[in-house]
Amino acid sequence: MNKFQTLKGNWIVKKQIQKNISMRGYCVIKSLSKYSYELKEDLKTNINNKLISGFQTFQISESKNNINFYINTGNYKKEKVYSFKKNKHYQSLYFCKKDLYYSKLEIISKNFFIMYTKIRGPKKNLGILANYYRTI
Repeated sequence: MNKFQTLKGNWIVKKQIQKNISMRGYCVIKSLSKYSYELKEDLKTNINNKLISGFQTFQISESKNNINFYINTGNYKKEKVYSFKKNKHYQSLYFCKKDLYYSKLEIISKNFFIMYTKIRGPKKNLGILANYYRTI
């Protein structure tokens, strides 16, 4: 079943990284083909009450067993960063140099989904909780 098809549209994004770091903004998910999508986030990051604007874009491909996210901008374009296994409750493991990224995608309803990422490494130990709320 094509799960990502139900998530096409406009979303409000709220991410919490640490007590003093949060992100808010908007996300658009659009179809590129039957099993390929683009997810683009425009975000403002609040670090100790200072705002930084930014964006990130992913190309997403869905197969029978996986939902794969690829970076779609910059020097790392087309690099796979998430591979959510459909038979493992949408979990993904990704290694970046010495860091391990464990992620989980939860599609709660057609109007709400969550992505949680835990990053562990020699100089990192943090979690990112991203909530996506459909806009009307």
